Amino acid sequence: MLSASLYASMYNQSCSACQESRYQTCSSTTNTCQCPGNSYWNGSMCPLQLFANATCSQIDA
Repeated sequence: MLSASLYASMYNQSCSACQESRYQTCSSTTNTCQCPGNSYWNGSMCPLQLFANATCSQIDA
């Protein structure tokens, strides 16, 4: 399980903080670590976005 502190320690920091991360990406417009596409910052983590009328399913890793 991922810890919220892993996300919080990188979010909105300079891109060097998330350079090797698969959980956040570098925004070329702000030069800061942000949630990757199809996810959003909820104040502590980057959960996947859910869309209205979309079917939710879990993909086993």
